[in-house]
Amino acid sequence: MTGLSRRLTWLLALAFWGLCSLGVGGGAWLHIRHVQNQAMGSALARAEIASRAVEQMLLRSFEAIDGMHEQAEARQRLLAGGQRQASRAIEAQFRAIAEQARFGVRQIAIIGPDGTLIWSSVPGWTPVDLADRPHFLGPRDTRGRQPFISIPLIGRTTAQWSVQVTRRIDDAAGGFAGVAVVSLDPIALVRSLQELQLGEGRRIRILRQDGVVIADSDDRPELGMRLEASDPLRRALAVAPNGRAEASSPGGLRLIGYQSLETVPLVVELSLDAAAELASIGFVGPSISAAAAAISLLLLAAIALSILWLEHSRTQQDLVQARRDRESVLERLAHAQRMESLGRLAGGIAHDFNNVLQAALGGAKLITRRTTDPGIRKLAEMVISAGERGASVTQRLLAFARRGQLRAEAIEIAPLMEGLREVLSHTLGAIVEVRLAVAPDLPPAMADRGQLEAVLINLAVNARDAMRPMGGGRLVLGAVLENIGEGRPGLAPGRYLRLDVTDTGTGMDAATLAQAAEPFFTTKPKDQGTGLGLAMATGFAQQSGGTLAIDSKPGKGTRVTLWLPEADEVTLRRSPPAHAGAEVPEGARVLLVDDEPLVRRLLAEWLRERGLVVVEAEGGRDALALLEREATFDLMITDLAMPGMNGLQLVEAIRARQPRLPALLLTGHPGDADATVLRLVADAGAFTMLRKPVAPEAVLAGCAALLLPQPTPTPTPTPTP
Repeated sequence: MTGLSRRLTWLLALAFWGLCSLGVGGGAWLHIRHVQNQAMGSALARAEIASRAVEQMLLRSFEAIDGMHEQAEARQRLLAGGQRQASRAIEAQFRAIAEQARFGVRQIAIIGPDGTLIWSSVPGWTPVDLADRPHFLGPRDTRGRQPFISIPLIGRTTAQWSVQVTRRIDDAAGGFAGVAVVSLDPIALVRSLQELQLGEGRRIRILRQDGVVIADSDDRPELGMRLEASDPLRRALAVAPNGRAEASSPGGLRLIGYQSLETVPLVVELSLDAAAELASIGFVGPSISAAAAAISLLLLAAIALSILWLEHSRTQQDLVQARRDRESVLERLAHAQRMESLGRLAGGIAHDFNNVLQAALGGAKLITRRTTDPGIRKLAEMVISAGERGASVTQRLLAFARRGQLRAEAIEIAPLMEGLREVLSHTLGAIVEVRLAVAPDLPPAMADRGQLEAVLINLAVNARDAMRPMGGGRLVLGAVLENIGEGRPGLAPGRYLRLDVTDTGTGMDAATLAQAAEPFFTTKPKDQGTGLGLAMATGFAQQSGGTLAIDSKPGKGTRVTLWLPEADEVTLRRSPPAHAGAEVPEGARVLLVDDEPLVRRLLAEWLRERGLVVVEAEGGRDALALLEREATFDLMITDLAMPGMNGLQLVEAIRARQPRLPALLLTGHPGDADATVLRLVADAGAFTMLRKPVAPEAVLAGCAALLLPQPTPTPTPTPTP
């Protein structure tokens, strides 16, 4: 090689090295910026997630405060009604909350309509004129239930910093009757929020919607300061009620996550120190620079950097997937919480509706017993029929709430299937051919008819949806009698009715089939399925003494099989109720306790017609007072869910005076009392529990079972599954 060629080669090598160095150096700089931006984004996401945690805890605190406002309004109503004793119980509760500083509460007070303090949980309080305070003027001049939140100020009764959370109190006519006040210690409030252990360097601020700071975890809190309109948080709030932002401060850049509370006019801000959050990646810049220098000298370093880059990309993919998985879990959890809330709401509605049905059915049956007019009797029987249909509605409502009690009965399967075929042939559409494959001479099954029909219809609708992509298909409803021996999972040996729902739809693969019966799993588009159908069907089958199985393959359709016990077998295992149809002893003294006047009066009429001496009480305390004045009773009938003292507390209190007194408990609210009722079995004295709406004849049968001599030990009530 000539000297010219050598020099040219070196020049080309140097040029290539220079180009590689420029490329590697530029790539290194861009990568450093990328990592910093990504770390900044992750830190902002952490701030937003942490602000959500603070928001949830603050919402729970304000839910408790809303309850205190309700109690304060209840106190005023009690006082207006002359019930001073009941109002004192509320006052004692308020003092206990303030003394314990629960939820950061420093004081609970009530301001009269003229602005004068008329009651406070602070010992030795004196009337103070608060008519000029915004936390009185705001609720006074604004109608509605939303709380008013004051700026932090020095309390005239406590002489300490506090934030006043107030709400308007209306009288019975809707006029202004005063203001309920809950004074919060802003320092204690933030201290309780810091118990979430969100990490070092976190600063929590709680602000009103107008930017006034009412609580601050900083060493030098900015209580009462109003943020300028140019503040980054105020600008961010103008764009979106929840999110993240960056803000410069004397201490450096801070990363902000904020949430606007839905039910309270407050904003939660959680900020992180950017320098502290980015300290963990401080080594990235020097490391990449050193790597770039090495790459410029050795081509092998470029290969090593490629490997590191691939690993880094794989790590980023894992982080993205983990974030998606976490969001999916949070969404399912929120769905489960909404379903649980709906369940509690359904149970409460059923409780109130059962009381209404109890009064309507009892009155109608009393009319049929007393009237000789055929027209009036027919109208009363129509009311009874409508009431029984209403009872069926509450049972379905409770089944949705997962708190219902299955009412098993002997069901003839062949007529049931034929009726469903008629209904489904019209409702599933022309694309679905509905057929029956029911064996002849089937014995009846033992199950809840309404729940069984709902399960079969739901399975048929699922089958229709599976056949729709194929342009339609065939749905077969089958039923046979099957003898089950030992070793079948989920089934005890015996005779069962096997019901099959078979379709020619798309079918399911193994992965989908494994999750099909899990709660909230669905293959339907969003908002077109809850994922609860098969889960509720499985629960119904197991609760009925049977089980459910699914067989499916892609392109081969699906068969869902439901096993239900034969009615005769189940009936033989059940003993008839004691003294069914027996007459109650005439002249027996009965204490009847129920806070619903109509229910109590109608039951009393029925019992008196049968020769019982009935003494009525509208609550637990009235019953105890009657027991002090009257002679002993032979039987007590009491509602389970009553305000003040519930039925179980009343039974315990009365049995302290009359230990062997039998008790008949009536309840229209399923589920909540069952575990407690089981404890009552261990107590001395017999008892029976009936669920509303209950026929008067059933109450009389229960009275007979408790008043007449018992041939066997007191039966144990079966809790609702």
